[in-house]
Amino acid sequence: MCAALDALGEVRWIVVPNRFHHLQAPATAARYPNALVVGPRSAESRNPHVSVAMGADDPAYVRSTPELISIQLRSVPFLDETVFFHPASGSLIAADLLLSACARDHWTWRIAARLWGRYGRVRTPPDVRMYTRASTAVAESIAQMRALPLQRILVAHADPITDRPVQQLAEAWNFAIPSHLRQSSATL
Repeated sequence: MCAALDALGEVRWIVVPNRFHHLQAPATAARYPNALVVGPRSAESRNPHVSVAMGADDPAYVRSTPELISIQLRSVPFLDETVFFHPASGSLIAADLLLSACARDHWTWRIAARLWGRYGRVRTPPDVRMYTRASTAVAESIAQMRALPLQRILVAHADPITDRPVQQLAEAWNFAIPSHLRQSSATL
C-alpha cells in the first residue's frame, strides 16, 4: 500500500475519520513524517500513540484540500466522525456512517449482521444506534449530506452503496431525526 501511495506523490495528510479508526495512524505517521494527522481529538484518548495535529474542520486543512468537503456528523460523540464529499466523483466517503453485510463477507460478520438486521440492508452500526439520540444537530448533519449530489457512499464496512444512496442514508439515520423533523417515507 505504501508503494501505491508513494506513486501518487507526497503524502501530506493522514486522516483519522473517527475515534475508532486510528490503529494505523502512528505507523503511517512514522512512515510519512512530514504528513499531518487530521482527525478528532477523541482518538488520542483511545490510542496514546496517536497525535492529532488538527481537526478536519481546521481552516488550514480545508484550504489545502479543496477537492474535498468535510462534514462533521454532529451530536454523535460515540463516533466523533467526519465524512468527506468528493464532488468530482459524487462520492461520500466515511468510516462508520453506515454498514451492511453480504455473501462475500466473513462468516462471523454475516451471522452478526443477520442478528442485528444489517445483512443485505444499509443501516447504522448497532452500537451507533444504541448510543445516539435524536437531535436537531444530527438531523442537520444528515440533511447536509442528503443535499449533496451523491452518486455513491463509500464506507469501511460495506460494498459501495450505489443504489439510491441518498434514500438509504436517510432511511438508516431516520431514528436519529426528531419526530417533528422526519419526512414521510414517500419523500425519502
